[in-house]
Amino acid sequence: MKKHFFLYFAIFPAVALLNMLFPAQLNQKLPYLHDIPTIALAVMMLVWGRTLHSRIIHAQTRRCLVTVSYFLFALFVIRIARWEFFQTEISDRLLWYLYYIPFIAVPLLSYHAALYLSPVKTRFQKVSLSAAWVLSILIAAGLLTNDLHGWLLQIVSGGKYSHGWLYYVLFAASVLLSIGVVAVLLRNCRLSQAHRLGYVPVCMFTVPLLLLVLYNFIGGAPKVFGVKMFYMHEVYALCCIGIWEGCILIGLLPSNTGYRQLFVESHISAKLRDVSDAVWYTSVQVQRSADLADTVTQTKPLSGGSITWTEDVHTIRRLREELEEANAAIEEENDLIEEENRIAAERTQYETQNRLYDRIAAHSRRQLAEIAESYSDTDAFTANLPKNLLLGTYIKRCANLMLLADANRQLSTDELMLAIRETLDAMRLSGIDCMLQSGDAREYPSGLLVSVYDLTEALAESVYGRCSTFCASVAPDADTVLLLETDAPPSDAFRERLQTVGLRLTESGTDGGYQLRIGGVHRV
Repeated sequence: MKKHFFLYFAIFPAVALLNMLFPAQLNQKLPYLHDIPTIALAVMMLVWGRTLHSRIIHAQTRRCLVTVSYFLFALFVIRIARWEFFQTEISDRLLWYLYYIPFIAVPLLSYHAALYLSPVKTRFQKVSLSAAWVLSILIAAGLLTNDLHGWLLQIVSGGKYSHGWLYYVLFAASVLLSIGVVAVLLRNCRLSQAHRLGYVPVCMFTVPLLLLVLYNFIGGAPKVFGVKMFYMHEVYALCCIGIWEGCILIGLLPSNTGYRQLFVESHISAKLRDVSDAVWYTSVQVQRSADLADTVTQTKPLSGGSITWTEDVHTIRRLREELEEANAAIEEENDLIEEENRIAAERTQYETQNRLYDRIAAHSRRQLAEIAESYSDTDAFTANLPKNLLLGTYIKRCANLMLLADANRQLSTDELMLAIRETLDAMRLSGIDCMLQSGDAREYPSGLLVSVYDLTEALAESVYGRCSTFCASVAPDADTVLLLETDAPPSDAFRERLQTVGLRLTESGTDGGYQLRIGGVHRV
């Protein structure tokens, strides 16, 4: 990520240097030599779009930003075509009109991409996006038909012209959409874990913006030795690239990076290779399992390479050896009876455990299936990772409560508090503000506490992605087992589930919020 950041921002000073090395007077001996900087920047727009295609995870955001790179590429191409290759009056006017299209298309698509990053879209954002599309289409139609009405440019003889009212509408729309992009991104940054780094994209956007303001204030770019340091379309492109690269840099825009950290922190024993079989990422567990004899290596092809992991089959081989020894003991009757009794005892123990584990697996089958669906490809896995952490936490803590419930008729509310605390920790990873409170510890029937935790998870999943706060109070008073509060209403499916849980419930909600009180009779 950092190498892309330095690459893009190093090219612009290099272009300014090329402008100084190849002044316009050399064009008489070497035609089009002074266009090398513009051509280089045009190619850079395509390269930037290609990197976005492989880096950005969210499909809709990726499409918007890649299209932005195409419009920036068109901006440079149109400028070269107008001044260097087409000199007729008709082509000059048409290219002139087309030159303004990217100045409305780029902020529009950027605003669209920024809204895709919002966890919850407000009604104003939806209406403003629709209005922006309609206005932009009308402006584009007005640009291309300027010869019929002259609303954009009024061209007179001698190459002189004046701006019409449509030019100022285009300018105002471009500025308002750009402000909207910054506002939406700052709002998203405030609600994410990157809120302390929000200044990074702002600075990367503000610096070229100041150059753009300077350009319009003094009527052109500053000159060094008679050569312009930059052109307006160059700093305009830098504004766009700067703000989005800044968002990628701080993690506000999810990107296809961070695999090295994932492999380092993961407990799996795996290696990720490219198509040439070169190892890119290796987990720490690989070195630990390299010396184990009872391992089986598995390989699965991936897009652009393959992944290799090892599985420990020590337990399977141990059980197989025990069965072989049991078969050998059949030759003697006493040994056979003893072995049969031992195996029968083990089988009974395993069956008892399996029934419990099967019940636990059936209890969390829906969450397990949802997690398994995200393993279909890398993009889906990365996009659903925060939600999967919430589901995985529920599976773990619910299994723990069910194991305790199988061994105890009564459980303390402390166990429920520990389970809910871990669930709230998982929700905080998605930027949700969570709070947990607990009253005096009480004992309730173990099945009741399992049902209460199931209801907590159901509410968390129902409002996940739509709420910004989630609060839980365990045993706040003598008549309440759990009090749940959130700032988003639950789904209809959750309300239907409340009719079948068999618990004493009290619902309330004001100003879009929701409160659920779960009661019960505790053991004195």
